[in-house]
Amino acid sequence: MVEFEESGPGEPLGDASRTSVLNRSAAILEAVALHGSWGARLIDVTQTTGLTRPTVHRILQELIEIGYIEQRAKKYSLGPALYALGLSAPSPIGDYGGIERCAQRLADSTGDTVYVAIRQLGGLHYLLRAEGSYPIRARVVDVGETVPLGVTYAGIALLAWHAPEDVETQLRANEPRRKRLGFDVSNFAARLSSVRRQIIDVRQHGWCFDTDTVLSGVTGMAAPVPSRTRRPYMAITISAINDRLPPERIRTLREPLLGAAREITNYIA
Repeated sequence: MVEFEESGPGEPLGDASRTSVLNRSAAILEAVALHGSWGARLIDVTQTTGLTRPTVHRILQELIEIGYIEQRAKKYSLGPALYALGLSAPSPIGDYGGIERCAQRLADSTGDTVYVAIRQLGGLHYLLRAEGSYPIRARVVDVGETVPLGVTYAGIALLAWHAPEDVETQLRANEPRRKRLGFDVSNFAARLSSVRRQIIDVRQHGWCFDTDTVLSGVTGMAAPVPSRTRRPYMAITISAINDRLPPERIRTLREPLLGAAREITNYIA
């Protein structure tokens, strides 16, 4: 977790202090975003960021003043000013059609379902789904759906760029939203252990897979899409019923999956 130092009374704010304030504000915005339209309580934000309650409260009030946060019934959510700001940002997707064609080629070659998803602060937004020819399809999420990180294989692949101590915090923050979305919230310890193992696989080999993590009877394998940013923000997944992805077949699909991830890099910013 990042440590911050407070400036003393009357102490001028140097570059380091300004960076500290920016880091805090960004962490608070991400923590609020984790809770989506349902809103985050003050205690939710303090627990997620590790910042003190007075610091979080002060920065939240400043963010409310400029419209980046809004407060309703003691809960905080992202404000409309952030939406307007986001409209001015360039899209990270340079060629959506290229991504779509790449995903469909992978689905055609494997016969299974392929997903492409993009990071949205504390969540993962599903851009597209390509269907293979196999008649039994593993439709885990819908196109256009946004789910918390760590809920699906693509999200787990992107969690590999979080600090190890932040992974549990992220997953615990996801629990209320997981429950609302109908995902299994039982046996958190086992799920955390599985996610940590998959994160190690991503860091060491560039991809991960697991069985029954997202949905009982479904196996998935995912790879982050390399990008020019410090952290990858997209991932590609092959998803199928368990019988379709035994360990020996997963090994043969590793290179096609990684190859598709590398190709998608050509179509993003």
